[in-house]
Amino acid sequence: MTLSVLFITLLRVLELTLIVDCLLSWVFPDEDKFPRSVTWQIAGPLCAPFRKLIGPERTGGFDLSPLAALILLQVMRGLLTREL
Repeated sequence: MTLSVLFITLLRVLELTLIVDCLLSWVFPDEDKFPRSVTWQIAGPLCAPFRKLIGPERTGGFDLSPLAALILLQVMRGLLTREL
């Protein structure tokens, strides 16, 4: 397994974790309750830089930071895939 394949797999896992955290946030809005606490520990730091730029207070109450993080992860995965 090459290093780029390992990074691509890691990026896919991060993407899935981010999506699962977004879905769980509808059912478990509190980040401290299981199972959301597990996904939030991974997704929270991924979204934090984007939340500072496009937080819910700037977008009418909608948190678009997970979408921005997901787009960035997909672009990174696309760049790595293109090199293979």
